Amino acid sequence: MSDLITVRSLAISKADFESFAHVQSVCFGVEEKEAYNTLMDNPRYNTSHVIAAEINGKVIGVAIMFPAKLWLSGVPIDIGAIARLGVLPDYRNQGVASQMMETLVKKAAEKEYAFASLFPASPQYYQKFGFGVVGDLHVYQLSPKNIMDFEEKEMVRNFEESDLSTMRAMYKGQMTWHNGWLSRSDEWWNKIINKWPKIVVFDNDGEIDGYLAYETVTNEEGQTVLKVKEFFAAEGEAFRGLIGYMSSKTDVDVIEYLAPPDTPLKHSLNQPRTIDEIDRGSGYGFNFYDLSHVTTGPMARITTLHIALTKRFYARHMQGQRIIKLTDPFIPENETTIIFRLVDGRAESKIATPNKAPQIETDVRIFTQILSGYLPAIDAQRLGLLKANEDTCSWLDKAVADSPLYIPSGDWF
Repeated sequence: MSDLITVRSLAISKADFESFAHVQSVCFGVEEKEAYNTLMDNPRYNTSHVIAAEINGKVIGVAIMFPAKLWLSGVPIDIGAIARLGVLPDYRNQGVASQMMETLVKKAAEKEYAFASLFPASPQYYQKFGFGVVGDLHVYQLSPKNIMDFEEKEMVRNFEESDLSTMRAMYKGQMTWHNGWLSRSDEWWNKIINKWPKIVVFDNDGEIDGYLAYETVTNEEGQTVLKVKEFFAAEGEAFRGLIGYMSSKTDVDVIEYLAPPDTPLKHSLNQPRTIDEIDRGSGYGFNFYDLSHVTTGPMARITTLHIALTKRFYARHMQGQRIIKLTDPFIPENETTIIFRLVDGRAESKIATPNKAPQIETDVRIFTQILSGYLPAIDAQRLGLLKANEDTCSWLDKAVADSPLYIPSGDWF
């Protein structure tokens, strides 16, 4: 491309807003008016969070990075959430998206976010910017008849507007225990509640202990599909009630749920098989059947190493220190050798003196996956992705020891 690409913040002008809406419409198939209104009235971001790529004064690409708090190890971590990156078709494969991504990564470091995160259209593409997958989704496609019936379903009822304050309080109280959840403002709650076509709640004598948001659609085979938008149960009784509710849906052929890896759903099935396996009646080899399909979830990368190391908690009573050396071609500050110390699970870090030899060496992508609990250090070492001895790998894995990271669908960006 002979013309110079420039990347800048979106100006506060109607022309820029209209350019943003046009790019979003072309790239994501939304109406320009809808894209414009979303930009002007979104509880999570505003025009200051948008960047634009242009050539000769024409906006050819846009992207959003807004601040969010992601819960990890029981504490909220500041992240930059990257969304809606799009380039007009005539300007693709010419380095426009790459220039925007490099700008966003550096901007996240300037703002001292611990991480930047995104949901990738192409995981391989974002790897070159230091992003690694940090969570999986388990895709269940089940017949309601294959789900156990629970009598607690009688405590499930339709959502009422007065339930929202209780739902917000319940959700907020559970954040400590769920890696990957994002803090939600009241305004964001109002927005997602209005987007969900159908909501039922588990009412425990006036207390809301869980909810199920879903929509029903007809697939290409003419089947009625209940697509779970969000499912949460604070207590076992609520989980059984909401599962029992789904099992009672006689007007539904298939239930589809993109679930967290640690859901007990698979243990509440009459037969541990997807709907396809039940219909076919045959599996792999002698008698192995599909239960669910695994798909990649969000990606993330460390943008401020010392903050990413020290803002989260680690396993209690963990002691010791290691010297860490990362490679990060986009953020030179992250390549500074650091002494990482744990005292009773609390972290400290400081710059190491030049004569200190690293005990942990890897790139920013792999270390992000290790620090988020997605990739065990010992596995990274066995794959040749991490330079560390087995004792150091064991120490690091015991320190992190996290449950899988899962961002509920109401917060996807």
